[in-house]
Amino acid sequence: MSAGPRDDAPARVRPVPAAPLAAAVELARDRFTEPLRVGDLADAAGYSPHHFSRLFHAAFGLSPARYLTAVRLAAAKQALLARDYAVIDVAVAAGFDSLSSFSRRFHRDVGVRPGALRRLADRVAEHPLRPFTLGPGAPAVHVRLAGCPPGPGSRLTWIGWFPRPVPVGLPRAGVLTGGDEAALALCPGSPWLLAFTVPATAEAPDLLAPAAPTVAAHPRPVHGPAMITLTFGPAAPGAVPLLPALPQLYRARAD
Repeated sequence: MSAGPRDDAPARVRPVPAAPLAAAVELARDRFTEPLRVGDLADAAGYSPHHFSRLFHAAFGLSPARYLTAVRLAAAKQALLARDYAVIDVAVAAGFDSLSSFSRRFHRDVGVRPGALRRLADRVAEHPLRPFTLGPGAPAVHVRLAGCPPGPGSRLTWIGWFPRPVPVGLPRAGVLTGGDEAALALCPGSPWLLAFTVPATAEAPDLLAPAAPTVAAHPRPVHGPAMITLTFGPAAPGAVPLLPALPQLYRARAD
């Protein structure tokens, strides 16, 4: 059986592989609130944990354990912004067995602590984001944006450099633009270009924890000057959830 697309296929263009890996993804997304382990996902796929982990990483660009954590964190982000639940209650509901583990992983993959995400939402609501560039260097990569959803008004698009082809962990540099083109400096060590677009009038929860993000990803790492077209569309079903970007953007702008 094929292991699925290569490691260099980014999250948006990497479809969920056919069964049996799809069965593991379905289990992770449907029952993430339960104390699932990699062994449970491997059983759903019909593989040994070691073989399953190798195939899963080849298909998704990260380990099954990190994928399960990403699913849980995405649910936690939405819960934190939807209601005034205690952070410990959000952690337990999302399937974490301790507040310290939840807070540590949330900060690693989202960019702020759980409680700070709520304060960030309030600040974004009061002071909407404006286009800017994060990271030094002369522009070497010119990007054209295509496929953005039609509609009235302008859009904000974050184009960021990531160390891996998945939207987990903080981007190292990038640009927030309101146009349909952008120029970026190269980012050594983080050659994967991932993007996310929203209406400029989007409210804070849709900026910080989109339930159905519109995303784009370049299919190969970028190591030198280039002209690139990023084509946007809905995130592929079962793709790695979009965790970071805008929380860090606001912090960088405030600093």
